[in-house]
Order: sequence, then structure tokens, then C-alpha cells
Amino acid sequence: MTVLASDLDRTLVWSHRRLVAPGAAPMTADEVADLVCVEELQGEPWAFVTRRAWEAIEALAASGLLVPVTTRTPAQALRLRLPRFRHLLCLNGGVLLVDGEPDPEHAALTAAAVAQVTPLAAVLAHRTGPDGLAQAPHVRGVREADGTFLYLLLTGDPVPADWAAGLAALADDVDWTLALEQTKAYLVPRPLTKQAGVDRLLARTGGRLVAAAGDSVLDRPMLEAADHALVPRHSYLADRDWSGALTATSGVAAGEEIARWFLALGGLDEQPVPALAGR
Repeated sequence: MTVLASDLDRTLVWSHRRLVAPGAAPMTADEVADLVCVEELQGEPWAFVTRRAWEAIEALAASGLLVPVTTRTPAQALRLRLPRFRHLLCLNGGVLLVDGEPDPEHAALTAAAVAQVTPLAAVLAHRTGPDGLAQAPHVRGVREADGTFLYLLLTGDPVPADWAAGLAALADDVDWTLALEQTKAYLVPRPLTKQAGVDRLLARTGGRLVAAAGDSVLDRPMLEAADHALVPRHSYLADRDWSGALTATSGVAAGEEIARWFLALGGLDEQPVPALAGR
């Protein structure tokens, strides 16, 4: 069985704030009219794909080949108005939804793995006090994802090196991992990875990870495990030390490029796989 694994946010799905890369020209009226809203927050349009991306995602979902793999909670993932996927991995691979319902076997394996490291409650204790995680001007708040991992909301301003080093040291002390990005910092139990979630799915289905796409350091192990990998240009990972293939386009256009790339690799498109842009 061929498996195509993709991150969602800033890979296939793009928020209204990131439809184009920073510094790029605004979208034209025709490009805006071509967008399909796939998420609303507080009654406002929030996340989008292009019409061609929607058509490709719809075909991929119907084929059963595409497996979204996201840090979103199940509720957040199901809030997206996307086609129904046979398999969908949430909570950084910790929860498997099968036809929209949590899979208990996958959940039990996740719980057993996470039980081997410091529990969330102990990590949360570092949130308060004068030296707490949230006591910094570049931190807007601390959130926990369904009692599984933490993420800090950042302002996007430069993060002091000593603060980042302290956070990394905390992660090491409790056997968690730190993924520091421009607007979020994730603290995740070390066994809880997207690739671990994908590996469990492959084991139960007998599948092979043919291709993967993602924009984050949390996606990197999954990308490196796939036969083919693609990262959106101007994404956080692309602007760091990613030396693999990049999309030719940025923003929501890159989401369309990735969706159609999956379509071709899955044998669902008669057009050849598009050439991949390098750095």
C-alpha cells in the first residue's frame, strides 16, 4: 500500500495571514476569487486552499492514499472543512482517526510510549513563577494540547538565545523535545513524533511511505523516512538547514503544488511528476 503523508498547516492548508510569502506581491483579485475557505474561527474565514488544490485533495482522500499528519488536536483537525480521510494522524502522531473516529489500539500504544518519560503535569510546573516558561516578553501564552504536549505562543519577535537554551535544557532534563519556530515553541514528549505515528500506521496496513511534505522541524523525521520529500519554499524548515527539494512557489500556491505533486506520485494524475526546485 502506498502512503502519502502530509502536514496540514502551512503545507496543504494556509491561514489568511500567510497566503503569500512575506514581502511578496499581494494576491490578485482573480487569485483571491479562486480560494476555497476550509476553516472559520469565530465566524471569520481563517484558512484556505486553492480550487485546484481542493480538487487534488478530494481525489487523494477518495483514494485513501493521503494521510494528513498534524499537531492539531482531533477537534481542531475535524474543524477543517476538508474531504473525509480514511486515516488522519493528530496530536503529532499520537492519535489516529479512522474515518473520523479515534483508534483505541493506536491510543494505547501512544500512552505506553509517553508513560516512559516525565509526565505533562511535571513539565507544566515550569510554566509559573519568575522563571516560568511564559514569563518572557516574546511569549503570548502557554497552551496544552489535549493533555499531551505543550506549545508556547510567541509574538514573532527575536527570541533571546539564553531563553531558547534554557528551554532546550528543560526539554532534555524531562526527556522531551523542543521545536522552536517563529510563532510557536513546541515541547513534546520524546516518543511522541509524527514519524512514530506513521510507523504504527504502516505496520498495521503493510504500507510504505512513498512521499511526505511538511514545513516544520517536527516534520523532518517523517520527511527523511519517505522515498520522496517536499518542503514549501520560505517555510521555517526551508529557511534553516533543509537541503532537500523545495516547492517552486510559496504560500497557498505551494499548497496547490504539493497537492498536485502527491496526485502525480499516487498515480492519480496523467501529467508527469513536476520537476522539484532546489535551493
